Amino acid sequence: MFKRPVREIDRVFLHCSASDNPEHDNIDVVRRWHVADNGWDDVGYHYFIRRDGTLEAGRSLEKSPAAQAGNNAGTIAISLHGLMRERFTKAQYRTLIKLAIDINDTYGGMVSFHGHCEVSSKTCPVFPYRAVLGLDSHGAMAFHPTDSPDFADSKPAEEDSPSVPPTLRITSQRAEVKMMQYLLSEAGYQLEEDGLFGQATLAAVKQFQREHGLRPDGIVGPRTWSALTAESPEGSHGKDSLRH
Repeated sequence: MFKRPVREIDRVFLHCSASDNPEHDNIDVVRRWHVADNGWDDVGYHYFIRRDGTLEAGRSLEKSPAAQAGNNAGTIAISLHGLMRERFTKAQYRTLIKLAIDINDTYGGMVSFHGHCEVSSKTCPVFPYRAVLGLDSHGAMAFHPTDSPDFADSKPAEEDSPSVPPTLRITSQRAEVKMMQYLLSEAGYQLEEDGLFGQATLAAVKQFQREHGLRPDGIVGPRTWSALTAESPEGSHGKDSLRH
């Protein structure tokens, strides 16, 4: 499935096509978009995964992608057709897992996997790629991948125990995100409580962490949860300092 290119690779970036239109479910349509709209000589992605799981080749692996501005060198770009999270299919996830495992094995585990959202203001890809590929916080394939679309973000098993709140990070989509947003709103950070950990929530989390003496990494782990749930006058600190 995967043939190692001559150029050096250390990261793989995941994308979505931002369309649920069946007529857009192929690499040729995306290629036309990229050539006509951007003036490129080819599609920006190396691979495209259709809704039925078919894997299509895009630009040559010997060429850097045109997919993550400022982060194209040394990378491979993979896009899945889709826009709404619930419409991505098990077939797509299975194909992505097989391809990612092939790439990972080819490089002896010395590559990391990332979402476009990690290096841009976009929420792409909208599917929970960390859980699909079993990624740890560094983007390594450290946990067992899953092709089920009905999961939350990847995390160590012990974090699932009822007594320990789950670690949340950008792209997390689960009930606890809405609770975290509610607690931030109560503390004065104006947020839409939509259960989606996007850029606005990330900014609020980082400011909350700075104002409570925590490392502003944007990851809601045990210490941030403790600060959010603590009954303290500090709970309203920063009430008027963050506006979205």
